[in-house]
Amino acid sequence: MRAGWRGWAVVLLAAALAGCSGRSYVMLPGAGSVALDDQEPPQLTQAGQGMTLGDARPFSVSALRRERDFERTLAAQPALPERHMLQLRADGQPDAAAEAIVQQVLEAVRRRDYPVVTVIGHTDTLGAEAANVRVGLRRAQAVAELLKARGLETMELRVTSHGERNLLVATPDATAEPRNRRVEVLIR
Repeated sequence: MRAGWRGWAVVLLAAALAGCSGRSYVMLPGAGSVALDDQEPPQLTQAGQGMTLGDARPFSVSALRRERDFERTLAAQPALPERHMLQLRADGQPDAAAEAIVQQVLEAVRRRDYPVVTVIGHTDTLGAEAANVRVGLRRAQAVAELLKARGLETMELRVTSHGERNLLVATPDATAEPRNRRVEVLIR
C-alpha cells in the first residue's frame, strides 16, 4: 500500500523541521510502504524505517533518534477533536449527569488555543423528520446557551441539528429511544 501524498508531506515536513545533524531523511511512521519517486518495489516497508534523501538504502531509526529528530514536529500537531455527549430527558432538558459533562467541555475548551465548538442536537424517530430537525436544533441551542452561561469562551460556536439522522441506537421509524435524545459537543 502506498502512503498518500499528504502523509508524505507530513513526513517530509517533519524531516525538514527536525533539525537533526547530518543529512535529512524521511521515515515511515506507521504501517504501509512507500516507493520514493514511483520506484518499485517499495523502498520503505516497515514502520520506523528511514532513508537519507538521495540514498536508496533504508535503515532502522531508533526510538531515541525518532524522539530527538521529530519531537518538535509531533508536539506541533493539533490536538485531536474531543466529543462529549449529554443525554436529555423526555422533556428535552439535560439529565443529572449534564453538569459534570458541561464542566468537562469547558475544561477541554480552555486547553485549546483557538477552540471551535460544534453543538449537535439529535432526536429519536418519533414524529416527522422535519419536526425532529427543529427539536434537535432547540436541544442544541439550549445546551449552547447553558455552556455560554457557564463561561464558554471559544473562537467559534456552531449550533446544528441532525434530528433523527445519525442515531446512537438504531431503531425503526416511530420508535421512542431515550438514548437517541442527546446533544453532542465536538471541540476542535
